[in-house]
Amino acid sequence: MTLFLKEFKKVIFSFTFLIFVITLFVMLNSQEVLNFTDQKIDIPQPGKTDYGTKYEEIPDIIMPEAIKSLYRDFTVNSYITYPIGFYKNIILSKDKIEQMADIISYLTDISKEDLLKRVYDENTSDELINFENGTSLEKTGTGYVLTAPPAERQAGKEEELTISVKKDITYEEFKKYMQKADKILGGGSDYSDSNLISFGKVPINYEEALKNYNLIKTEDRFTGAYARLFSDYACIVISLMSVFLGISVSLKDKNIKEIIFTKNISSFQLMLSRYLAVITAIMIPVIIFSYISNISVWGMYKEFKIDYLAPLAYSIGWIMPSAMISSAVGLFFTELTGTPIAIVIQVFWWFVDLNMGLSVIKGGYSPFTLSLRHNSLGNTEIFNNNFSVIVTNRLIFVEISLILFIMTVLVYSYKRKGKINVFKKFRNKQI
Repeated sequence: MTLFLKEFKKVIFSFTFLIFVITLFVMLNSQEVLNFTDQKIDIPQPGKTDYGTKYEEIPDIIMPEAIKSLYRDFTVNSYITYPIGFYKNIILSKDKIEQMADIISYLTDISKEDLLKRVYDENTSDELINFENGTSLEKTGTGYVLTAPPAERQAGKEEELTISVKKDITYEEFKKYMQKADKILGGGSDYSDSNLISFGKVPINYEEALKNYNLIKTEDRFTGAYARLFSDYACIVISLMSVFLGISVSLKDKNIKEIIFTKNISSFQLMLSRYLAVITAIMIPVIIFSYISNISVWGMYKEFKIDYLAPLAYSIGWIMPSAMISSAVGLFFTELTGTPIAIVIQVFWWFVDLNMGLSVIKGGYSPFTLSLRHNSLGNTEIFNNNFSVIVTNRLIFVEISLILFIMTVLVYSYKRKGKINVFKKFRNKQI
């Protein structure tokens, strides 16, 4: 216990911890999840025209909307993709334009020739593409130059809305050709199998809105819905910032390593106390902020039975595994290399994970998502339906964290015995 307190003081009295708390507060406050007083969840009233929207895999909705979108992208030869989580704007070459035209032509009643005329004429080279509205995109030595069309040639844009899928195309066949389109684009487009559902946007009716409200009332007991939205944003910050605390506390050993290496304390005891101290230091402000956030709505539901432990449960179950893995990455790679290289590793992982989660921001659940996404006040049914996936995800990261912790203990133990120094060995080989 004495060793834990020493390590804990080392963390919380550091400048890094101060920056961590300030960053956490600023980010949560900027996303307006520290005060929900203006976001009361009211029971839906019958007779309204708008109860929100949802996404469903309905072929009769997805197919026409997806082909319209693909057609629009095709006519301007500009496609947005996220191949490995990073935003990328794709401009196809002439041969790939023809491949895309084959796909659209097969799925619609528009001939390949007519489609190609809408993008470029027969005299167009790879360096110049003329769009149907008269705009030209010309390749130069430094990039592309976009030339605006004459005003008299900008009429007739409504024609694109008449495009429709052939009646004899099945949904499975349609998805197969959408996959071909996604492959031409390099993957990560709206036309991939996992993203096609984004075209299935349908309105929510009164009965569904009432069902959603009752789920929030009975399952979430209101406070759970707010705690989940808080956790969505908090987890993003914690997944990145925790690595800095792990790095900071390890780098401090550089000045006192001779003392630590000779003390009669096992490597396991020291690393366990340090790891627990870092996790505790991270979770204290998280839990405090989560209750500040949740308390702001308690007065709005005085007549209902609310869950006062929801902020604590979500902090531990949802956020803490991300804190564990991020800080474990910091501890392990710092002990292994003696450098803050873990920053590069964690920032890259965090950035890719964050961008990949954008397509499922309302409920992004997979076994290997670093930051679980649920950027919606409600959607309780989606949460409940994916609860087993969420539990699996969090347990996986807890297990990986423990493996990294054990590896950190081993590395630290070998370093105390003078048997490992990664960068020293590397430098010696170079010499």
